Amino acid sequence: MKRLITTLAGKTILFIVCITSFCLLAASMVGITFYLAHGEIDFYSSSENEITEQVINDAIISPYGYSLLWDAENGSVEDIAEAEYQITDSVGNVISRSKGFKADSAPTYTVWYGVLKDPSGKITDIYDHDNSIHTSDEGSEYYSVTLSLTRGASLYNKVDLYSKLVHIAYQLRYAVYFIALINLLILIACFIALMYASGRRPDTDQFYPGPLHKIPYDLLLVLCGIIGIGLCFIGDGITSGYVDDIITVICIFGLGLVGLNMFLGLCMSAASRIKQHTFIKNTVIYRIIKLIGRILRSLWGLLKNLHHFNISLLRGLPLVWKTGLVFCGVSLLEMLIIIGTDGDQGAIATAWFIEKVILLPVILYVALTLRRLQKSGTALANGDLSYHTDTKRMIWDFKRFGEDMNRIADGMGIAVEDRLKSERMKTELITNVSHDIKTPLTSIINYASLISTEPCENRTITEYSEVLVRQSEKLKRLIEDLVEASKASTGNLEVLLAPCDAGTFLMQASGEYEEKMQQAELALVTKQPDKELRIMADGRRMWRVFDNLMNNICKYAQPGTRVYLTLEEQNGNAVITFKNTSREPLDITEEELMERFTRGDSSRNTEGNGLGLSIAKSMTELQGGSMRLSIDGDLFKAILSFPLI
Repeated sequence: MKRLITTLAGKTILFIVCITSFCLLAASMVGITFYLAHGEIDFYSSSENEITEQVINDAIISPYGYSLLWDAENGSVEDIAEAEYQITDSVGNVISRSKGFKADSAPTYTVWYGVLKDPSGKITDIYDHDNSIHTSDEGSEYYSVTLSLTRGASLYNKVDLYSKLVHIAYQLRYAVYFIALINLLILIACFIALMYASGRRPDTDQFYPGPLHKIPYDLLLVLCGIIGIGLCFIGDGITSGYVDDIITVICIFGLGLVGLNMFLGLCMSAASRIKQHTFIKNTVIYRIIKLIGRILRSLWGLLKNLHHFNISLLRGLPLVWKTGLVFCGVSLLEMLIIIGTDGDQGAIATAWFIEKVILLPVILYVALTLRRLQKSGTALANGDLSYHTDTKRMIWDFKRFGEDMNRIADGMGIAVEDRLKSERMKTELITNVSHDIKTPLTSIINYASLISTEPCENRTITEYSEVLVRQSEKLKRLIEDLVEASKASTGNLEVLLAPCDAGTFLMQASGEYEEKMQQAELALVTKQPDKELRIMADGRRMWRVFDNLMNNICKYAQPGTRVYLTLEEQNGNAVITFKNTSREPLDITEEELMERFTRGDSSRNTEGNGLGLSIAKSMTELQGGSMRLSIDGDLFKAILSFPLI
C-alpha cells in the first residue's frame, strides 16, 4: 500500500479523491445548513409539495412578481414571453394584465406585496406581505401578482429545475448526515495519505523535492493568495451580475475547485519541505533575516573590536590620567548643559539631579571596591594568606589590583610553604643525624673516660685524654640540644602542666647561679611581689628555660655589671624579665637572635651552640606562654609571659 500511494498514479488518485470528498462534504454541509437554518421551511414536518411551493415562491415567483409590480406602478410594464400575469389591488380591482392571461390556466402562482408611496403617489418601497391581511396601514397599499408560466420558457424551466432539486433534497434530508460523516472520514484519510506520499517515491526511502520546491514557500503563499483574492473578486462579480443561477453555481463551483487545488498543492509542498527540513530555510523571510543577521554580526564584531581597542587604550593609561579624563568629561558635560539650557534654572536643576543619580552608583561602586581591596590588604598584613579577593564585579585597574593581591597572597603562601618545608627537612635531618651520632659518641665518651682514669707516666697523654673527654662531653650536649630543639619546635616534646608559683623559679635560679655569677663578676638582683603568682607550667621544662637564659647571661654579660631578674603582674599575666648589659656590641636584631645557631658574639670565642634562645622560646610556647627579646643599645632583655590562674 505504501508503495502504491507513493507512485504518480497513487498520488493522482488520492488528489482526486480528496477534491471529490471535499466537494461532497461541502455540499452536504450546505444542505445540512439549509435544512437546519431555513426557519420558514421545515423539511422534517412539511410535505414535499408544501416545501416545493414555498421554495419556488421565495426563489423565483416573489422576485419576478416584485419586478412586474414595480414596472406596472411606473407604467412601463409590457407583455413578456416568460409568463402571463395579472396584478390586482386588495379589493380585487385589476391594475394590469397581459393579453394572454387566463385565470384558470395552470400552473398559476399568486404573491402579495405591500407598497409604500409618498404623498405624490410615487412608490418608495415594495415588500412581501402575507396575503391573509386585507386591511391597509396608513401609507401602504396591498397588491397581488398572479403568474401563469409559459411552458418551455426559461422561467418555467427554472421552476422545473428547482422542483427537481427540492425533490432530491427532500429525499436526502436524513441521509445527508451520513454522507457528510463518510466524506469527512474519507477526506481525512486521503489527506493524511497524500501528505505521507508527498516528496516520496516508490522503492526508496529518500525524499525528493516537488515541482514547486525551488520557489520560496512564503513567495508561493503570496502568489496563491493573490490568485485566491482574484478568484474571490471573479466570484463576487458573477454572483452580483445578471447571470443565470445555474451558470452562477457552475462558475462558483469551478472557482472553488481551482482554490481547492491550490490549497492541496500548497499542503503537499509544505509536507515535502518539512520532510526535507527546508520548510523555514527555503523562504524569502528566512533569507532576509539571515542576511540581516550576518550584517548585524558584522556590525557587532566591528563594535566589539572598537570596544576592545578603546578598553585597551584606557587600560594603558595610568589611574590618575583616567580619573582626570573622567573629571574633564563630567565638567565638559556640565558646561554644555548650562550653555544648552540658556540659564534655565529648572532645566539646570533637573540636569544636576540626573547627573547625581548617575554618579551616585559609580561613586558607591568605587567606594565598595576600594573597601574590598582594603580588607584584602588588611588580611594579608595580618598574615591571612588564605584570604581571596573576589574580582568578578571589578573592572579596569581595580580588577588588576585585586588580581595582584591574590597573586601576592599565593606567592607568600608558596614562600611560607617552602620555608616550612625547609624547616621540617632541617628538623628531620637534625633528628636523624643526632640519633645516628649519639650511639658512637657514647662509646667514644666511655672509652675516653676510661683512658683518663688509667695511670700514665706520660703527662702529655693525660692532658690529651682530658681534652678528649671535655670535648666529647661538649659534643654530647650539643647533640642533646639539637634533639631537644627539634622536638620542641615540632611540638613532640612531652609537657606536663601543673599549677606552679612563678616566684619559686626566681629563687631557684638565684641559688643555683650564685657561684657562676661570682665567677663571671656579675651581681644578680632579683625582684618579685610579696604575693604568689600562680601559673600553669611544667617544672622541668620551665627550669630548662631559666637555665638557658641564665647561661646566656653568664657567657655574654659585661663583667662588673648587675643582672636583673624580676617578676611582676601585668594585665592578668605573670611577666618574668631577664636584663643584663652585653659584653659585645649587639649589632643584630631580636628576630635573628631567636633563630637557631645564631650567637651574639661574632667572633665565636665563647662556648655555646646558638640553640639556647630558640629552645627557650619553643619550650615557653609549649607551656602556653610567650617569649620575646628586646635590645636597647647594649641592654639585652628576655621577657617571659604566662597567664595567671
